[in-house]
Amino acid sequence: MKSLWVLGDVYTIKISGDETQGRYSIWEIETAPNNGPLLHKHSMEDEAFYILEGDFSFSHCSKETKASKGQLIYAPRAEFHTYKNIGGTVGKHLLIITPPQFEMFFKEIGIPIEDKSSFQPPPITAAVIDKIVKTAAKYGLEIII
Repeated sequence: MKSLWVLGDVYTIKISGDETQGRYSIWEIETAPNNGPLLHKHSMEDEAFYILEGDFSFSHCSKETKASKGQLIYAPRAEFHTYKNIGGTVGKHLLIITPPQFEMFFKEIGIPIEDKSSFQPPPITAAVIDKIVKTAAKYGLEIII
């Protein structure tokens, strides 16, 4: 498994926690226009987002920040944060997670993608969101809907 569909975006593992002896993991995320995760905070992980392509708006540490190619945004644990692709095309960024155990959340909620060209994403329903919110608690993640 290399890529996962998670709530409208494609997450591709670049290096896993197993490969870094539990220090960190890195994911490339392709975010559709006007998409991004629900507002949330982690109890155990810090995250950093390095923008590869596109324009994003980040809400973190009680402030709004715009970021584009080459910029890095840091989201410390215990701080609510989210982001949104504010551009008109798919945006890409690297997500660095430390420690990396949170990658298991993506693997649990994501849908494996074998071939991007033929993948048919399922609808995002209230039941899907409810399942994700319930699963999040298991990983120390608090989501605000």
